[in-house]
Amino acid sequence: MEKIPYSKFNCTGALLSAAEKNGVDVELVDKARGLRIFSKKGKNVYVKWHVPDLNSHVSCTVSGNKALAKLILNKHKIPNPKGWILKNMRKTLQMVDQKIIKFPVVVKPIDGSQGHAVTVGIKDKECLIGAIKEVYKYNRRKKGRPNSFLIEEYLFGCDYRLLVMDGKVLTSLRREPAYVDGDGKQTIRQLIDEYNDQPGVGKDQPLCPIVNDFEFRRNLREKKLTEDNVVVKDDKVFLRQNANVSTGGRSFECDSEVNPKYKKLAVEIAEIFQLRFCAIDLIASDIKKFEKFGIIEINYMPGFDIHEVPYRGKPFHVAESLMNAMFNSPSKILKIK
Repeated sequence: MEKIPYSKFNCTGALLSAAEKNGVDVELVDKARGLRIFSKKGKNVYVKWHVPDLNSHVSCTVSGNKALAKLILNKHKIPNPKGWILKNMRKTLQMVDQKIIKFPVVVKPIDGSQGHAVTVGIKDKECLIGAIKEVYKYNRRKKGRPNSFLIEEYLFGCDYRLLVMDGKVLTSLRREPAYVDGDGKQTIRQLIDEYNDQPGVGKDQPLCPIVNDFEFRRNLREKKLTEDNVVVKDDKVFLRQNANVSTGGRSFECDSEVNPKYKKLAVEIAEIFQLRFCAIDLIASDIKKFEKFGIIEINYMPGFDIHEVPYRGKPFHVAESLMNAMFNSPSKILKIK
C-alpha cells in the first residue's frame, strides 16, 4: 500500500484513505502525472489524480465541451441558458448593437474548468471586451482554440451542484461566490488575507483561496470599492459573481432542500451523456420549486472534497462510494435516450 502523502481532506487523499480502509492496493505509476493503479481481487482501475476510470473518453469529451453539451441539452429540451459560440470580437460587438446579444451575459472558455476566465453578469461593452480578452489569455495558456469563447445569457438565482453516481444523486450543495464578512476594522485585503491564511484553505483543500483576477477586480470596481476599504461590521461583501469553490467560493450542503424533480433530471442528464460519475451544475431561483432554472455545466471530473468537507452542512463520504463503483458493476445500465 502506498504511503498517503496527502491531507485526508483533499480528493486524492480521501481516495487513498478509502482504499486503505477497504483493502484496496494502490500502486503509484507516475507521481508527476498523478497516475495510480487501484487493485482489488484481481481487478485493476486506473486513477489519475482524483479521477477514476469510470467514464468513457468520448463521454468526457462531449460533456466537457460546453458547445457540444449545449447542443445535446437542447436536443433533449433541457433548460439551459441561451448561448453563442463565437470567435470574432468585432462580430460579437455587432451582435450586441443589433440586440441579438442582450446584457447581462456570461463569458467563459469553451473547454474551461474550475471557473477560470469566467466572467458573470456583464452589463456593458467595456466589460465584455475585457472578459473576452481573459478567455483569449486562458486559451493561450491551455493551448486551446485561441479565438473561441462562449457567451451565455445570465440566469438569476443561486448556484447548485448535484453529485451523481450510477443513477443516483449522492448529495447536493449550494455554492456561494467568494465573500468577506466585515468587522468594522479590517480592510477587504486584510479580510481576504485572514481568510486565505486560515487552516483548511489551500489549492489542495476543500476551501480554496480567494483569487484576485479580472472577475474579482471588476466586481470591486462595480461596487465602487477598493481593497483598502474597511468593511462595516456584519456586512457581507461578495467579491465575484461566479460561485466556483476553486476561486474562493464556499459550499453549503443542502440535499434535503432539493426538489426531487431536480434529482430525477440530474440522473437523466448523466444517462444522456453516458456518465457514471459526474456533477450537474444549475442555477435555480428556488431549489425547493422545480421552476425558473437552467443547467450551466456537466462536470465529468468533479472535485468531490467540497462534499466530503462542506463549508457548512452534512458531509458525504464520496471516496467510499467511488471505491464501490470502481470495483463493482454499475447499479444500472446507462442507455442513450
